[in-house]
Amino acid sequence: MTKNYTAYATKALAIAALDILNAGTYYLSHGEYERPHYTARKVRGQDAYYIHAKRYFYAGTFYATPSGPVCAF
Repeated sequence: MTKNYTAYATKALAIAALDILNAGTYYLSHGEYERPHYTARKVRGQDAYYIHAKRYFYAGTFYATPSGPVCAF
């Protein structure tokens, strides 16, 4: 996995970041039918965690954002 995500030292810090992502208003993108489900996952081989986004789109939607790690800003 390439390092294009923000890693958190503990799972508690990752969950705190999830609370921020789940707060507020979420605007659906083209073809998206549901808000992404965010989970905290452990980085393989390291003592760190990252946020994974599982996105749901209607079938046949082109240029949809794939599911995967939330990119660093």
